[in-house]
Amino acid sequence: MTLQPANNHSRKIYLSGVAILKGIVRLIQNAKLYEDNNKLVIDAVHAFKAAIKISSAHSRDVTLQIINGRFFLQEEKLPLFRNDTKLFNQMLQFLEKRSVYGFHFDADIDAVSVKDIIAFFRFLSLSLKHENPSEWLKMELDKNDIHWLVIIQEAASKPDDNAISEEFGQPEALAKKKETAKKTYHYSLNSVKEVAEKLLAGKHTNIRKSVRMVQRMVDIITEDDTTFLSLSTIRMYDDYTFTHSLNVALLAMSLGQRMGMKRSMLEKLGLCGLFHDLGKIEIPKNILNKREKLNDFEFNEIKKHSVNSALLILKLKTDKYRKVHLFVSPFEHHIRYDHSGYPSVDKKRPISLFGRILTIVDVYDAITSPRIYRPSSLSPDQALGIMLADSGKHFDPVLLKLFVNMMGVYPVGTLLTLDTGEIGLVLHKNEKTDQTRPEVQLLRKNADQTYTRGKCIDLTDCSPDTGKFIRNVIKTEHPATHGIQPAKFLI
Repeated sequence: MTLQPANNHSRKIYLSGVAILKGIVRLIQNAKLYEDNNKLVIDAVHAFKAAIKISSAHSRDVTLQIINGRFFLQEEKLPLFRNDTKLFNQMLQFLEKRSVYGFHFDADIDAVSVKDIIAFFRFLSLSLKHENPSEWLKMELDKNDIHWLVIIQEAASKPDDNAISEEFGQPEALAKKKETAKKTYHYSLNSVKEVAEKLLAGKHTNIRKSVRMVQRMVDIITEDDTTFLSLSTIRMYDDYTFTHSLNVALLAMSLGQRMGMKRSMLEKLGLCGLFHDLGKIEIPKNILNKREKLNDFEFNEIKKHSVNSALLILKLKTDKYRKVHLFVSPFEHHIRYDHSGYPSVDKKRPISLFGRILTIVDVYDAITSPRIYRPSSLSPDQALGIMLADSGKHFDPVLLKLFVNMMGVYPVGTLLTLDTGEIGLVLHKNEKTDQTRPEVQLLRKNADQTYTRGKCIDLTDCSPDTGKFIRNVIKTEHPATHGIQPAKFLI
């Protein structure tokens, strides 16, 4: 007789977890032996789908993860009973050999074809034949447009486990995290472009790939948002609308994480950021990229993009529940805190939390981005100063204060000129000491006017002889004034 947890909730988690693990084993075995149309294969797929649906409850995804050598379902540890030891150990060994430490499964799994589910489990089995199994597996999933799940490639520990701080301190682990973040950034950028291109062509498009990318970003941000704050400094003239949308999503999720939002909320917020400017694809490029001042007609065309974003979101192929959350904040992000923006709405109507967050991060990224009609931009610290002057009018004062505290006196990517004649990019703020003295990545100017990395320094360092600071900030500038792309040197 199998022992089971006493209370109903724990029992449900336990039964769901065991059902998913058994479903995975069954699918792996059948996928090796039979074709896709075999009854045993199809039955195994249906059983797996049922297990995922039961586990999802009201969540938009189901997370099965290995933490400290144990399985966790939806962040709750699966109890281990004697009858399950063989199953748990078999799956632990199978996954860890492939450097796979869990999955985020899409709860809307009914929409996934039998072919895609079987393809994944075949790729999972085959991955062991490759030098880096999890990387090969991820590439095969992207190549074959399989986006109903995300692979967890990092071994995790609970926060009270001392091993986690040691792992974060290892250069190899940090380099791997940065590389994962960079790939996720570029995959996310491509996912937004794909959606925009299909909508422009008049096609209905699903956002499954974008959802997966946002979930990957949430994984990284909840561990450490510094890397993505560095990536949010990426600026591209040609792809401004898309890089701006992605940067807004990153900044919004980072702020939401600092506010203590749950994972499901961060995912919704990230998607809202990703699609908040979708309506700009309908604005003629000669207006969007006009160098001169816009006339009244042109400005009114620009102002339509908030409504158009909301209307385009309604055309996305996703469930109604997700559309409801996606629709509102893109519509609101130019209304302003005091309702003085656009589109015009009843002043009694409160602006949603996501709408107020998007307003802040949208303006910050916009005014720190060089544009074709505005070659010079504000440095990040100057941008925050100007935004603070509009606190309570353009911006929610409480959220803006949280955002400024998150970014620091000198936000990541600010170009500093020091009294030693050196220049450098802000790498990290000093959370526990003096925020006016961040860690800096020094830059060396080459003969061809390009730059290379120098050493990393801490502006709190003092001379052992005089006790005075070795370096002091003289001025701040936007990196674009020197043709510098900060992310190139920070990641």
